[in-house]
Amino acid sequence: MENKLKATTDPNMFDSFVEFEGIKLSVDPINRKRTEQEDNVMAIFWEEQPFTWKFVQPYIKEALERSNGQIGFLDVGTGSGIFGILMAKHYNAKVVAVDKSDRAIKIAQENARLNDVDSIKFQHELYSVNSVPESSVKIIGLYPPYHLYPIEIENKVPQHARGGSDGQQEFINQLKIATHHLAKDGIIFFNQMCLGNENGPKFLKYIPELVEGNPSIIYTNVFSPMGTRIFLEGVYGDKHADYVDKISNEYPVLYYIVGIIRKDGKGEVKEVIHSIDLKERSWKDRIKLHYEIAGHEYK
Repeated sequence: MENKLKATTDPNMFDSFVEFEGIKLSVDPINRKRTEQEDNVMAIFWEEQPFTWKFVQPYIKEALERSNGQIGFLDVGTGSGIFGILMAKHYNAKVVAVDKSDRAIKIAQENARLNDVDSIKFQHELYSVNSVPESSVKIIGLYPPYHLYPIEIENKVPQHARGGSDGQQEFINQLKIATHHLAKDGIIFFNQMCLGNENGPKFLKYIPELVEGNPSIIYTNVFSPMGTRIFLEGVYGDKHADYVDKISNEYPVLYYIVGIIRKDGKGEVKEVIHSIDLKERSWKDRIKLHYEIAGHEYK
């Protein structure tokens, strides 16, 4: 694949070509027009993929050494292929990359060739218990959609952003499957925006119920938690007031998190403070991003 665009090392939602940690990627900018037949592939944002990669490094190294899984990395919803390519390039890991989008698989394959990576097994399919053998994976990457939206605009939202009205349904669905694939001492790493309250994000309750083996959870707040109402009113303005009221009253705090689920049998929960440079990114940028997503239309 040839791309004559200059790669940026400080990606934002309007970039078409980015560079990070020694790899280059063609990606869909957030404002790319989509059709009913062909959806977009998620753009690259500093606080999402690059931040996640930087945070999970020590956990990746430990899992590759300790876990007895035969597959090094299962890339669920590979999108541009960024995590699978990074795992193959930097850790020489055996990688299986899954995505239900034909466009995503084609872009990820092209990006793998661009980076001289030929060891990734790409599977164009909906992630399921049959995607890989049971208890075979050392590391699973989950980055499902979490955009918050009233159900009546779901068809206007790109598929890569459709996580249900509470933004958690696809994460829950993938966790139910991933628990069958994760080997002993393996990890699941994830990037999620999650509703909650002053006691924390609501995934702290449902992850232990969905992932077998009494897992431990380690997570960091990418940004400090913010009020759900402030975020939703920033995205929708005075539209969908009933939805904003309902969600904000039930879950008044919004978290943006990168986390690790470790299949270690200890059942511990630990919040850690990160020291990763956010390149001046903030919730203000997330509101702009979700405003763009909420306004998406087909051609």
